[in-house]
Amino acid sequence: MSGKASLIVNGAGAVAALIVVGWIGASWLETDEPEICEGRYPVATRFDLASSSGEPVALSELQARLGSSEWGLLENAKIIGPDKGQDRPQLAVALREGTGAGYKAGQARGGVGFTWLPMTMQEAAPNAACLSYRVYFPAKFDFGDGGTLPGLSIGALFDPRGEPDLGQGAVVRPGWNKRGDAVVNVQYAAADGWKNPPAVGSDVRWPAGRWVMIEQEVILNDPGKKNGVVRFWLDGKFAGENKKLGLRGDAGLAMAGVRADVHYGSVLSLSVAPVDTQVRLTPFVVRWQ
Repeated sequence: MSGKASLIVNGAGAVAALIVVGWIGASWLETDEPEICEGRYPVATRFDLASSSGEPVALSELQARLGSSEWGLLENAKIIGPDKGQDRPQLAVALREGTGAGYKAGQARGGVGFTWLPMTMQEAAPNAACLSYRVYFPAKFDFGDGGTLPGLSIGALFDPRGEPDLGQGAVVRPGWNKRGDAVVNVQYAAADGWKNPPAVGSDVRWPAGRWVMIEQEVILNDPGKKNGVVRFWLDGKFAGENKKLGLRGDAGLAMAGVRADVHYGSVLSLSVAPVDTQVRLTPFVVRWQ
């Protein structure tokens, strides 16, 4: 991951933000390929999109389940039944022309976002987690200037849509750049506001016109050390990693769940959808240890 400035802080009074252009150092060129994370994590839970009868859950029910963390579901999403090759309902997200992340004043917010914090995961307070789901970009998808997909969240109090609050955590999200390559960014608060530097880059272009399996792994660093790890795989093939990350400054911060954002742009990017389009996602499975 290249040039990443500060990272998560240690809180209380004097803010011990870990500031380094090398704190999030570039290490994705290492050649050892780790085993996909799904098989290495013993505990798992699923964010299902089906009702007790197996039918797609109503959006109003999903909205009620998510509470105030949700935005865009009723306006930009629908839950559809399984299609060929998938055995569960999917979340279809509309990305309307001219909309983006909506962090900047005056930019129309598009797509959806919500936070999923499984209670069992909160109780375990794990230091490592693995996230799996499938994504479908339509054929001839226009990647514009980049965008954001759901990723693992650190710290139960971290709010990527609120004011930058030092020491509350971070979110590690896959996404795409303007070339359509798969990347992973880390959003966190620093003394001068939000940061969202790349943690892992790749030269792997997102496949379009078919379902793609995403596996993302995050292992938290020991506070004071840059030994945190972010890895990801596409369709079971290793796509990149960074093993020199400072993801927290406080040992009390643990893996918390999933921040499910789907939109063009990011907290620092003004990228917007070039045309009306749609991205589909299967239910998330998060594992931890």
